[in-house]
Amino acid sequence: MAKEQGDIQSDLEGITKWALSWEARAKLIAVILFIFGVISLKTTSIAMFAYAIALVGSLAMGISITLLLKRYLIITPFLLLMTVPLILGGGFPIEIDRVSFASLIFLKAITCMTVMLILLHTQSIDEFMDSLAHLKVPPIIITILLLSYRYVFLFFDDIQKMQLAARSRFFSGGISIRNLKVYGQLTGGLLIKSLDRAENVYNAMTARCFNGTIRHREKQAINRWDILKTTIPFLVIITLITIERLDLF
Repeated sequence: MAKEQGDIQSDLEGITKWALSWEARAKLIAVILFIFGVISLKTTSIAMFAYAIALVGSLAMGISITLLLKRYLIITPFLLLMTVPLILGGGFPIEIDRVSFASLIFLKAITCMTVMLILLHTQSIDEFMDSLAHLKVPPIIITILLLSYRYVFLFFDDIQKMQLAARSRFFSGGISIRNLKVYGQLTGGLLIKSLDRAENVYNAMTARCFNGTIRHREKQAINRWDILKTTIPFLVIITLITIERLDLF
């Protein structure tokens, strides 16, 4: 896939060798276990520790802080829509319990996002899909994920082209009756174009006798270093959960 389409898998430069050599299945299992552990946390202080560990781990693997900040900006508006009403829902003065609960949700989401970045930015999309296949994930799910991953960038390209076309016709945006009509026309055109593309892709895949299963490579052997790399995050999150349950903080 082209790098100019925003493919986050197109360039793995800067990622450390030990992160790239981590077997895909073992890495996926480690990420899933860590995320479930983070979700089970109930205190803000322990969640902060979990985030710090995930952040240090991502930086140690070679993921840049700039990339992390860009990805955080994507989910920040959604997190604010969830947490701000929780904080202000009780009126003024603001209750400390509400702030603590909202902070816990925010930290969990940021931590899970950081761990997912480790999974997605330290291997190619092919390796990720192969790991799903080798873990016996249903082929239809893998196919949907791969096609969604591929065509989401084309969808964004179409939006950018429409924006460029609108600006070239001196469309300045804003909220008005006339502009709402333009937004409706753009949205309708984008929907029709997406439906046409979906039909063309379906016909092309049918003509090639595609049966819904994407071929994948032979699975690699999991060595002792892969087991060690998977065990460490598992032990870390278990330790944090144990500390929380024993109320040591």
